[in-house]
Amino acid sequence: MFIEIDGWMAKLRFSACHFIPNHPKCGCLHGHTYAISVRIEGEQKGEFIIDFETVKGIVNRICDRLDHKVLIAEKDPRLLIQKSDGVSIEIIDSKKRYVLPLEDIMFLPTNSVSAEDLCKYFASNLAKGLKASGADNITKIHVRVDEGIGQGAGCEYQL
Repeated sequence: MFIEIDGWMAKLRFSACHFIPNHPKCGCLHGHTYAISVRIEGEQKGEFIIDFETVKGIVNRICDRLDHKVLIAEKDPRLLIQKSDGVSIEIIDSKKRYVLPLEDIMFLPTNSVSAEDLCKYFASNLAKGLKASGADNITKIHVRVDEGIGQGAGCEYQL
């Protein structure tokens, strides 16, 4: 059995800026309005597999951390990240140098800020949130991160 939540319809969204180093088009600093859709599989426990509001609350908390931030992949081997003065950071890739206010940055523990890696980030954090909520009947979650309507990446996470 499963439940599904459409991120566009349920307003599970955030807007953020990112870049993919050395990519001919996506290598430029640019932004998206992202939507997060989820499908949760498990056994029904009482009336529900899990309350929709519980899932939306977890996803919204993740979205809120990323909203209106510049997303930077901390583990991206193509980037040199220098946090020197506690106020700003310098990010250097092979062709560009960015100096940005630290408060505008959200560092992610990922190798990239592609839709694929953002999807894995959301799935992992959603899984942690579900476990913390006591949802022991969930077996699998599917997450889709859209970079706009009709364009996104999905992944599956086994619990």
